[in-house]
Amino acid sequence: MIENVVIIAPELKPGAGGVGDYTLRLLENLPLSKNLKLLIPRTGLNEAASRQYCVEELGTDRAAILDQLPASGGKALVQYSAYGFDRLGYPRDLIHVLLEWKKQTRGRLVVMFHEIWTFWPVTNKNFFVQLFHRCAIKRLLECADVVFTSTSSQGGHLNKLVPSRVVQVLPVGSNIPHKVDVDLLRKPGWAIIFGLQRTRLRALKRMQHSLSSLAAARHITKIISVGANSDSEINDEERELLAGLRLAEGFEQRGTESEQTISEMLSRASLGIFAQDELSYGKSGSFMAYAAHELSILADFADQSKPEPLCWLIAPRELLEGISQTELKTRGERLRQWQQRTSSWQLISAKVAEALQLNATGRLHVPTASR
Repeated sequence: MIENVVIIAPELKPGAGGVGDYTLRLLENLPLSKNLKLLIPRTGLNEAASRQYCVEELGTDRAAILDQLPASGGKALVQYSAYGFDRLGYPRDLIHVLLEWKKQTRGRLVVMFHEIWTFWPVTNKNFFVQLFHRCAIKRLLECADVVFTSTSSQGGHLNKLVPSRVVQVLPVGSNIPHKVDVDLLRKPGWAIIFGLQRTRLRALKRMQHSLSSLAAARHITKIISVGANSDSEINDEERELLAGLRLAEGFEQRGTESEQTISEMLSRASLGIFAQDELSYGKSGSFMAYAAHELSILADFADQSKPEPLCWLIAPRELLEGISQTELKTRGERLRQWQQRTSSWQLISAKVAEALQLNATGRLHVPTASR
């Protein structure tokens, strides 16, 4: 039994956010993960997950949080997302407790930075909040045993704080496993936009010009929107944007679907629409789901001169100018190979298990020499 390892995460609700999905996937793949204790804020708790795993509500003050951590020689994995733990984006009490716990117990501390500090102009009042936040993260970096982050850009910012700190870049895994056993015939011109509702809406707004051009030229004939919905007004706005594209075969707004159904959709579509910042692909479960299903990923920033995986994406102009089906298939295959090589859940769980010093059977590994 693993009784002195805790995972601290901002949420444990499937489909509600990236960190929640990430944590649940990690638990599925870590050795004996059901015996780990999880500390989750009240707002991030999920009844079904709480029944399956040993979950406690994260304390609301420093003394309570410290009391929930292992007394000595224990291990803690922190799924760090600043706004997930604090509405101002600076979880000061949590950071303070982790520093104090590390000092008192010399336990093993592993931090996965899904998000770091927020960048604000000096004229914004939040600038000073994030300045203090950045200083606190510096102290956290200095005391942690292992540090991960999901993008190279975040890794660069963390390294600037503590140049001697090794920060391992570990992109997130696919939030939809490939569950289709047979090869499904892809529908030419069918595109899918997958993710949280607000993310889908931003994507449609950002790529409105590109998508309109592709729809007019019939390179895209249908768009399927799928993912959790949270606001009826946003749903109506999304519908208006999709209708405005005048797609030859129309569009579908599917909302929340099962993993099996979404996997089938991803296997039948030809294109995946991605409009987040190019620095953010490494922390996008939707991007990884596209890649895991060998979709041709459509992005305005795609460029063959860029490093992988960006060189395997498809720019709208390439479709308009004409690109062969062979080339589209090749890039989709390369994307899947890259995803399996860099961010499969087997790889992620192995890296985390190694960082926590868990062996393959889930028992704690005790080093031969103390620190």
